[in-house]
Amino acid sequence: MSKGHAMVNSSKRMLVRVLRGRETGVLLALIVLVVALAFLAENFLSMRNILSILRAVSFEGIAALGMMLVMITGGLDLSIASNMALSGIVVSLLMVSGVPVFPAILIAVIAGMGIGMVNGLIITRIGLGPIITTLGMMSVVRGLAFMITKGLPVVNLPSSFTQLGQGLIGGVVPVPILFFLVVAVVIHLLQRYTVFGYQLYATGGNEVASRYSGVQTSKVTLLTYVLAGALGALAGVLLIARLGVAQPSIASGYEMAIIAAVIIGGTSLNGGIGTVLGTVLGVLIIGVIRNGLVLANIGGYYIQFANGLLILTAVVINRLRGIQS
Repeated sequence: MSKGHAMVNSSKRMLVRVLRGRETGVLLALIVLVVALAFLAENFLSMRNILSILRAVSFEGIAALGMMLVMITGGLDLSIASNMALSGIVVSLLMVSGVPVFPAILIAVIAGMGIGMVNGLIITRIGLGPIITTLGMMSVVRGLAFMITKGLPVVNLPSSFTQLGQGLIGGVVPVPILFFLVVAVVIHLLQRYTVFGYQLYATGGNEVASRYSGVQTSKVTLLTYVLAGALGALAGVLLIARLGVAQPSIASGYEMAIIAAVIIGGTSLNGGIGTVLGTVLGVLIIGVIRNGLVLANIGGYYIQFANGLLILTAVVINRLRGIQS
């Protein structure tokens, strides 16, 4: 068999695996949405608008990949949007104080990891549930962001930093899209080809059985929250770079859009099920709906209604398909 035929067959097998997976329904829904909005909004399929959608979803998408990891273990992180805000404040204050861009970003990401670690320790060591733990942390972290800034925005951010959110690769592709793509690939490889990936699904699928099989489920859960904290922080840093100003109220309400995207992507609320591809598709659906409503001149308050409706629809579909969500 020639090399060309082998590549074609490999591509066909990959396509078949994708079409047979849980992401099929999500992909079809996305296609239907795109076609419908192409008729409703004249400029929807323009390259400029497509890139705008991809850039807009990149920030939530990075955080959603962290949320997906947590949900695969059977957990939830309601503090992720507050993490985004505080991390953005931290990196901004450091830079305006004279700290170089890269060290400032690194410190902000470490701060986000610290938030995730506190969540994980409370859940695994004290035994509190993920919802009440992260709900409390959501208020604590958001409050810290307001306390540190006294409610005032942080301005005069260096252009070398804002280019991470506003810059273009090759004069065409927004930089945040590249970050989103890289993170998605790394998380996919982590899930598919590492021991941690196996233990992640095992912990979410049956924690008791996994523990008896030698999996240190507490450590897996803790590490998952730390990773989610890091990704939330990175998303917050890039969002601030995009906006060019850091406000303590930034990313308010993002946690619902992030959770919606992950659930729409097929991740089970009971754990053990979830993929990077599904999460990316879920994020794109949220972004496409949001963008389409704006282009169709439909009031922004419909976005929250649409997000809630999508969550309920995804949960019902997963239940009907036999996935315990």
